[in-house]
Amino acid sequence: MKSLATSLLTLLVLSLFHVGCEMHPASQTIKGYAEKMEKKEVKDQQQATRSEVADPDAPTYFPPKSN
Repeated sequence: MKSLATSLLTLLVLSLFHVGCEMHPASQTIKGYAEKMEKKEVKDQQQATRSEVADPDAPTYFPPKSN
């Protein structure tokens, strides 16, 4: 029983102080990623400022009311 409690306590302490891998942003680790994202942002901004074309013959979703 003592060895089981000691083992569980040891595992608990190790899991609490576990040091994981350090995360780095993709712009630092992948070559050309920052440039690719910059181009994508410019394209998205251009698309956001462009208005959409409305269809004059839009489908009707509800039948007309009959009196």
